[in-house]
Amino acid sequence: MLNGITHALLQMTAELKSDRQLDRLKLSGIRIFPRIGVTPEERASPQECHADVVISGNWAVAAAADDLADSIDYCLILEKVRTVAAAREYVLLETLAYALAKCVLTNFPVESVNVKVRKRPAVLRDMLDCVEIEVEESSTGHR
Repeated sequence: MLNGITHALLQMTAELKSDRQLDRLKLSGIRIFPRIGVTPEERASPQECHADVVISGNWAVAAAADDLADSIDYCLILEKVRTVAAAREYVLLETLAYALAKCVLTNFPVESVNVKVRKRPAVLRDMLDCVEIEVEESSTGHR
């Protein structure tokens, strides 16, 4: 636990840093299993897809305190992302990516989130490795 003076100094450091670039935390290669595809046959069963989620914020206080209580538990982000992906059917990869971004923004104290989702469509396996969408959203609604 931090004493009051140390915490005040850490808070001042965090406020000074707010004028600089934000910190980023990246969760790479998250395995998700949405029911996704244009046709009902594609959506009949969950398909393995992969997502990368990059959150931006100011974690100077968390770093200085070395305390999870001052940070974001990325295991909780992982859990929410996997839950949203499996919660319903998606026709478009774009819809899934925006749903994941909205989930992170509404459930965690982050400034912005960047989400990439990759899918390997069965009908295109001989022609490409994957299809990927990348979206970015911020807590202020501006990209």
